[in-house]
Amino acid sequence: MVDGKLVASAGRNAQLLRRLNVVTLCVAVVVYVGLMFIAFTEQVFPMGVFVSCVMLAEVLVFQIVRTLSDHLDLVRGSRDIAS
Repeated sequence: MVDGKLVASAGRNAQLLRRLNVVTLCVAVVVYVGLMFIAFTEQVFPMGVFVSCVMLAEVLVFQIVRTLSDHLDLVRGSRDIAS
């Protein structure tokens, strides 16, 4: 059997991870917009391509973390139902 304290701790950690994930995405968007502004005003277009690639990677990581968190919530929920 899984300890109730462990399940509660996992739930809190998952909630913290979700918040951190959203904050990280917000910071990445702000940095992206700033760097794209610099790239276009200074006409450094390769920098814009590079920054766009980094932003796509951040969005991918955001989606992976969100999906994993949802999956783990489903697993915890199914264990609660089974108990």
